[in-house]
Amino acid sequence: MEVNISNDLSKYFPDLKIATMEVRNLENKKLDESLEKEKRAIESDIRNNTKDYLESETIKKYNQFFKKFGKKYPIEYQIKSIASGKSFPSQYTVVEAMFMAELKNMYLTAGHDLDLIKGNLNTNITKGSEEYMNISGNEMKLKPEDITTEDEFGIISSVLFGPDRRTMITEKTRNYLFFAYYPHGEDKTKIKNHFEDIGTYIKIFDKKFERSDIRVYGLKD
Repeated sequence: MEVNISNDLSKYFPDLKIATMEVRNLENKKLDESLEKEKRAIESDIRNNTKDYLESETIKKYNQFFKKFGKKYPIEYQIKSIASGKSFPSQYTVVEAMFMAELKNMYLTAGHDLDLIKGNLNTNITKGSEEYMNISGNEMKLKPEDITTEDEFGIISSVLFGPDRRTMITEKTRNYLFFAYYPHGEDKTKIKNHFEDIGTYIKIFDKKFERSDIRVYGLKD
């Protein structure tokens, strides 16, 4: 699967990068005890190093995007929540593996059912007239200068409002697309390490899955 980035984005986000990884033949289990132990380890690291997380350049970069809309980067809230004593929300294992890497690296990442995506993907800047149903089932009217990605059927995610409901991962999903946005750029090695972390966490509960190469796209590449 290819991702085409519109040149219209260069005016707003010249350093934009997009990254993807496909995973196939993987059962989305409800619970894995070994994964639970790894979750506790990440929570402990966040609580012991909260200041480092919250003052990181990664969060500062993402907040450059979100502050335009009067919001803060959602992972910042999640880190503060865990630092205050709360735990990872309980979800299916594949989604948890993605969320664990997302919190560890603080990179905005979406997961999709690969079999529900039609054709290649196109990433573009919004005009403010676009709409889609987000993962919670709410119809979202997008704001100007958000970033979206769509397949042949429509929008599958925006940076501001997250992934869509149509391609969401469920307990029946067996093939997956992991997709990350970097509006203000990031080092390619760090990006690839993030996706490698997703794979590492998946290996805790399934060592037989198939994985594509990690693809990184950018306007300057």
